[in-house]
Amino acid sequence: MLTSADDGEFPNGAAKTDWRGLAAETDPSYQPADFLFVAGILILGTLAFLSRDRASDFLYDDVYYADCAKSLLARGFYGILDRPETTQPPGVSAILALLCLAGGCTRAVFLSAIAVLDTLGFLACYTVLRRLAPRVVAGSICLLLMSSSLYFSLATRWVSTCFPLLFATMSALFVARRLDQATRRASQIAWGILLSMLFVASLMIGSAAIALLGGLVVWIAITMVRDRALGVARLKLFLAVLLVGVVAEGLWMNRKPPEEWPVPGFPRPYLQQLFLKNGHYPELGSATLGDIPIRIARKAYEESKMIADMLLRHWIDPSWASLLIAGPLVLIFVGWSYSIWKTGGSLEDWYFAGGDLILLVWPWRLDERSFLPLAPLACLYLWRGAVGIRVLAENKPRLLGALWLPAAMILTSGSWLWMRGIGASSPTKQFGLQGAVSLAVWVISAILAAYMVWRGSRWAESPARFGDWFSRWMVTLRIRPRNVAQVLGGSLVVVLIVMGVAEQLHVRSDNLDLTSPQHRLTGDVEAALWVREHIPLNAVVMARLVPTTYHHSGRQMVWFPPSSNAQILMEGIRKYKVNYVILIRRKKSYYLPPEEDCFAAVLAQNASAFRLVTETPSFRIYETEKAVEH
Repeated sequence: MLTSADDGEFPNGAAKTDWRGLAAETDPSYQPADFLFVAGILILGTLAFLSRDRASDFLYDDVYYADCAKSLLARGFYGILDRPETTQPPGVSAILALLCLAGGCTRAVFLSAIAVLDTLGFLACYTVLRRLAPRVVAGSICLLLMSSSLYFSLATRWVSTCFPLLFATMSALFVARRLDQATRRASQIAWGILLSMLFVASLMIGSAAIALLGGLVVWIAITMVRDRALGVARLKLFLAVLLVGVVAEGLWMNRKPPEEWPVPGFPRPYLQQLFLKNGHYPELGSATLGDIPIRIARKAYEESKMIADMLLRHWIDPSWASLLIAGPLVLIFVGWSYSIWKTGGSLEDWYFAGGDLILLVWPWRLDERSFLPLAPLACLYLWRGAVGIRVLAENKPRLLGALWLPAAMILTSGSWLWMRGIGASSPTKQFGLQGAVSLAVWVISAILAAYMVWRGSRWAESPARFGDWFSRWMVTLRIRPRNVAQVLGGSLVVVLIVMGVAEQLHVRSDNLDLTSPQHRLTGDVEAALWVREHIPLNAVVMARLVPTTYHHSGRQMVWFPPSSNAQILMEGIRKYKVNYVILIRRKKSYYLPPEEDCFAAVLAQNASAFRLVTETPSFRIYETEKAVEH
């Protein structure tokens, strides 16, 4: 058995506790609490399965997965319009293709499959987390996330990578632990084959799963530094898995994107996109070294806000000094650091670090579909952060105080400025309860940190005396403080789950109502339907959202790149013999500049080359003159 000092299985549901106070491994047999949490996951999964969106056709770009699946079945080709897909791996489309082979090639079947994968993903997640934390913590994390309206909306409205990726990566983490603990050669071979398949599946579902490969390499390397014999044994055990994953990723990344436009960023390879200042606005050019810390800070802020929104069912004030923004960031950092301190960490720890680093440095804004597969581990580190702070306060109070005091002072200053309206998102915005509570917490924590630095290990004497008095008073009332804390914590979790389910029922109502606002045709769909009805079948159309427009128009498409360079656009229009150009009036454009602004530069220099053929409140369509076409 390959196991580090804090691994091992124990009978009768007991959990070994390592030096940090963390449950290292639990009995793999299920206890009554496990069945309760599994039942909760199944109930929430059933609700998602029965609440899928009732629109018969796709309205957004997730239609790309479906059309690629049909292309795989019809021609063995991954892509649309004879253009191979080179950025998004084929895993999700392959799953949809299998559903089509089974006779279910409709949006309803696809969304039902996503809801099933949502449920399987959280079952796998609970199986992993219960070996990393107490069962009640693991179960609470899964139920709180699964009952959030964000997860529910994605599971019932979108075909996306997040739930297949959650299932594949969590299953891989579970199987990796079983492989590490296997003692018989036959078991090692079986678990190794299964893990290799899960690694390949993860990489083919989402490119961010490369963090699994990186995490495995770092985990083995650190093991070799700390215990050479164990590290070498682990390397031999996981080497085949690692090689299979590297080969699979190498074969995928070897696909070269078609050269359509001389514009940086998408759809060029990931490494080229990484060096952009802003992926949404490629004309801003390449990032500088000074842009990277700013990008990481902004993405960390977005990530923390997303976690708070998911867990608390409440809109969070967009201030970095908010307790609900800075608090989760601090706890996650402390919890992750606490997990690797002295022991070097586990595969889960390094997978999360790699996956989160990818999100933080990626030049596109944080997408909830990208973050959701990592959210359960982020919540685990939230809990571990609280445990770590408690342990440091007991054993290293002066160190804790010295580290926290400057941070608390900065957050106190930020909260004060926030309450004064300085730097607020709106000049008329009031700080409200979140600002007042945040300021109070940071001030109290700063005073406490200073007291720890001054008193050292004796700082707890006064709180201990108060604790003794409080405990005697509680005993007098025949109340156990530990039971009170458990009841309050459990009640809060139950209340948040109930609130989340209530929000999900509203989402379900909108999903079932075909007259709800979410079922209104988007400008892209309206323009595509007009094109289908009014222009020749052999016409070439230029549009920004190619998958949606192609699906609903059935016409040959050319991508409208985010470029305001009139010369580049005109050369492309001539080169690809574009007959019609679609301009959508968007409230918020994913790519910048918006296509209307880009095309304005073209019209300013070539007004006679285009003729407006139709205009609605949602879109305009121009026809090119014959001289331009040829």
